[in-house]
Amino acid sequence: MKSYRIQTFGCQMNYSDSERVTSVLDRCGLCLAGENDSPDVLIFNTCSVRQRAEDKAVGAMRDARKQFPAARIGVTGCMVRQTGTAADSRDQLLKLDSVDFTFRIEDAARLPKILSSFSGFENVLPEFENFFGTGEIENYFRIAPKVKNPAQVFVPITQGCDKFCTYCIVPYTRGREISRPIGEILDECENLVRAGAREITLLGQNVNSFVSDGEKSFPELLKKVDELHKIGLSRTRFTSAHPQDFTDEVVDVLAKMKTACPYVHLPVQHGSDRMLRAMNRNYSVEKYEKIISNLRKKIPNCTLATDVIVGFPGETEDDFWQLCEVARRMRFDFSYTAIFSPRKNTPASRMKKDFIPQEQKRERFHAFDTIVKDSAFARREKFIGQTLEILVESSQPQLGGTFLNGGRSREFLETYFLSDQSLIGKEVSVKITGRKGYVLDGDWVGKNKGKQKPAGLRAV
Repeated sequence: MKSYRIQTFGCQMNYSDSERVTSVLDRCGLCLAGENDSPDVLIFNTCSVRQRAEDKAVGAMRDARKQFPAARIGVTGCMVRQTGTAADSRDQLLKLDSVDFTFRIEDAARLPKILSSFSGFENVLPEFENFFGTGEIENYFRIAPKVKNPAQVFVPITQGCDKFCTYCIVPYTRGREISRPIGEILDECENLVRAGAREITLLGQNVNSFVSDGEKSFPELLKKVDELHKIGLSRTRFTSAHPQDFTDEVVDVLAKMKTACPYVHLPVQHGSDRMLRAMNRNYSVEKYEKIISNLRKKIPNCTLATDVIVGFPGETEDDFWQLCEVARRMRFDFSYTAIFSPRKNTPASRMKKDFIPQEQKRERFHAFDTIVKDSAFARREKFIGQTLEILVESSQPQLGGTFLNGGRSREFLETYFLSDQSLIGKEVSVKITGRKGYVLDGDWVGKNKGKQKPAGLRAV
């Protein structure tokens, strides 16, 4: 039996895509390679949001070729432009000695045919055809994912992006924006909930620009997913949203949903309107702040995460000061802050005359990070003494027969606590006892809660 291994880089969308690729490989008769085994097929699911991410993936491919010289190495994800092998594709990645084939993620159904062209894999395609009965599936969304954690699942609702931010390569690699049929999404969600899913995260480059029957319909989709609470769904999340399409209707629906979580990830990217125009973000700081004001009015305990780019070409001291002031007013609970680095083949990479020195960018990053930490840590301190619902994602055996459990609250706060049993996949009540950085510690509120945690045991 041939074996495979998948290495995934990037965002939750990439990890969700890898679950579908895993399903295809399993149905082809391949098995997952053991940790110490040499795989026959090695696939890299790549991210290209930043040049550094691409460089890291290429380095991993070269290392893999040295470590597994006999493996067939393939690449998918955001770095791939064309599907095929060197015989029928012009993708630039095929010029690397370490790469045997590439496939765009929407062409995942073509993977069996690609593999069958290599010596030793001739039987892959017939097994795949026998499983489905009709051969290739052209729509990769219809490939049922092999989920890693049945309690927490990801469901893509859109593919691609139409926003064309000047720093981003995604519209060129993922393609233009396409929405899945709403019925197909709901069928997948229902099947996952019946299989044990407690939390569903809806995925897309811009989820709130989801379209059904030619109209933007993200609020309607949220309401329909929420109905799955009747069969066991507890939490609905989504990422990533875009301020341009984050309407009052979306906020109103979130405020009424039974499965909504009081957490929103809404990238602001900058606090200067001049910088937002340079990034082609198509909204103003004022509009962003109105959205947040409405969110906090209708969902008072909502935590807020954002994305920010520091040191974008042409950013002045005044622009940066405006960004810092926005952070102070918004009181972010999380910020995924990046120092600008030029991504090849994007408009921003051609703004060289406006590039900012690296040392200055680092100084601004640390200054901004300090502001975010002030609000984020202060907010977490307020949860000490409160009891939160934690959906357990990990459980590690400890000395003395206890288990160190880690998970997130409905507010998306990472929390650790001890118990006398593994609680993976369960929602449990935890009383918060302390904070270490962004992470909370607590005690399980239950009949058989764990003993007092020894110092230094928490793995973060």
